[in-house]
Amino acid sequence: MALAIAEHCSMLACDHIGEACRAAFSDSTAATHFKMHRTKCTEMINGVLAPYFLKKLVADVGDQRFSLLLDESTDISVSKYLGVVIRYFSDTKQTVVSTFLGLVELEGGDARSIACAVVGFLVKCGLKKEKLLGIGTDNASVMTGVNNGVHKVLKEEYGLKDLVLIRCVCHSLQLAVSHASNDTIPRSVEYLVRETYNWFSVSPKRREAYKAIYETINCGEKPLQITKVCATRWLSIEPAVSRILDQWEELRLHFSVTKSSEHCYMAEVLYSMYSDPQSILYLTFLKSVLGEVQLAIKAFEGEQVDPLKLLESLVSLIKSVSSRVLNPLAKTDVLKGPIDGDISPKPYLGYLFESKAAELHLVPEHEINVRKRCVAFTISLTNELRVRLPDNIEALQYMSVFNVEETLKHNKSPGEIGKIAKLLGYSPADIDKIVQQWRAIHLSKWNETKNTMSFWSEIMKFRDAADINPFQELAMAAVSVLSLPHSNAEMSVVKSKLRNRMSLQTLNSILYIRYGLKLSGEACYEHQLPDNVLQLFGTSAAYSFKSAPSVAEPAIESLVQNDDEPLFL
Repeated sequence: MALAIAEHCSMLACDHIGEACRAAFSDSTAATHFKMHRTKCTEMINGVLAPYFLKKLVADVGDQRFSLLLDESTDISVSKYLGVVIRYFSDTKQTVVSTFLGLVELEGGDARSIACAVVGFLVKCGLKKEKLLGIGTDNASVMTGVNNGVHKVLKEEYGLKDLVLIRCVCHSLQLAVSHASNDTIPRSVEYLVRETYNWFSVSPKRREAYKAIYETINCGEKPLQITKVCATRWLSIEPAVSRILDQWEELRLHFSVTKSSEHCYMAEVLYSMYSDPQSILYLTFLKSVLGEVQLAIKAFEGEQVDPLKLLESLVSLIKSVSSRVLNPLAKTDVLKGPIDGDISPKPYLGYLFESKAAELHLVPEHEINVRKRCVAFTISLTNELRVRLPDNIEALQYMSVFNVEETLKHNKSPGEIGKIAKLLGYSPADIDKIVQQWRAIHLSKWNETKNTMSFWSEIMKFRDAADINPFQELAMAAVSVLSLPHSNAEMSVVKSKLRNRMSLQTLNSILYIRYGLKLSGEACYEHQLPDNVLQLFGTSAAYSFKSAPSVAEPAIESLVQNDDEPLFL
């Protein structure tokens, strides 16, 4: 019951569930004697279930190298927290997994406070900081600063000299688009999209009036809602732009009617913008370009993507965007230098833009101005992508080396794999083994050659006639690299509204249970708890977390008998 409550319900529901069971199943002895209200349910979740799932997670990590995804958050009490997600190769799942590790309260927001909190939390969880391979963060200076960032502090003050920093590609793409738009696209474009949403968001009367116009024009079809533009996420304008373009004429007619009926200045301003053909031309251009960027972001946000194909997605994005304005005869490498000097004299800005421009018949001066701004945006975006993503591209290149096709080639350079092993902190003796194994791995026959993770999982389990894995070091290096994060998409849990409605301790416990069940692939009613865990229910051990050093860190030694591991929540 406590598992079900933690996964699906509010704690308050427990007060009535027991009473409902007794009323509905009065002939059942189990239902009659069931007594658990929200207080006891909370104790079971905090004192037994959460520590049990954390211990399972730490045991699954074992001695593997792992990476952490870090993100700061602030709740309504203005307390700062650090969300931590762990990414590692799971022996039980035989694949790389990302799962919740904990929310840590921060004493300060500076780099040293965060680094200290990270290292201290790993120790309390029973994880070795020496096994930390990389950290994935957003692009905040406190995390990535070259002089006093968290990455720099961890490397220099905590002995993690080979720690890899991965800046979130999704954040990098967001910042690149935002900066490219600052001096190129007119501010009126974003204003049009934002105020269109605001016009309908707080007025049911306006929505009904627009609905009537739309249904009249489209034979009773209902309009799709205009989506909101987030002030801190410039790319959120893309879905809103698509909706507005699909309903352009209906919206223009609506504001034409409303400016007269309501005598509203805002309606008049929006009508004038919808009547300006330059507005629709800018939005048509943005829909095409931002659509490409959104596809790349979705690739990095996906949970089941092949990490070795992400480099291809990123490089393809940069080349595709630059090809809109680049001279076809230019020999510029868009990944290494600016493209400003190799722009085509008559750039083709995409079929949607060119066909819309031909349809609108703008004044030549106006069309030339729009084209110049769109070209300037494309140049700026290409340069921003190139400048912001070199570290990410290098990390993705590490991963691409372990692609199945690359690994099984007969002619391959051992220098590349040796360089990667050295960057990951392997000793010269281990590097020599990895290089030799890399040169010999194609001589064996392998079954799983379609999927990268399945391929390396097969190698991890391989044993020869002497029951020895001759590719052990290479396989460990491969799964370590594949455990590096490529985006911070998994950190969405840190922004959960639950954080603002309950204590940090209870929230941590609930998330341990939910992500523990997700990792095991079982529902709450399917998971079988060990007998020694079940025996703790109703005993004083379930309340032992109240005397722990921190309210968010209950001791859990009592969960496993005869276990000497120093593991704390």
